Amino acid sequence: MKGRPRKIKDCTIVSVHVAQKDWDQIKDLATAESIHTGMVISGQELIRHAIKFTYGDNERLRECFRRSRAAARYI
Repeated sequence: MKGRPRKIKDCTIVSVHVAQKDWDQIKDLATAESIHTGMVISGQELIRHAIKFTYGDNERLRECFRRSRAAARYI
């Protein structure tokens, strides 16, 4: 593999489509987080943190799936 070395070893690359309005909000949040922590936080890194927080343990993962199934019944 040529190019930049990966920050995360043993990873999978995914592509996510996000509405421009949402991406602008993510960038604003990343900027605020960077100012708060004193470290540069990218939008991509913020998304990684959010995924890890949401799905980091099986209990939260089960709860998210339970809620999504319950919400799908009303659509």
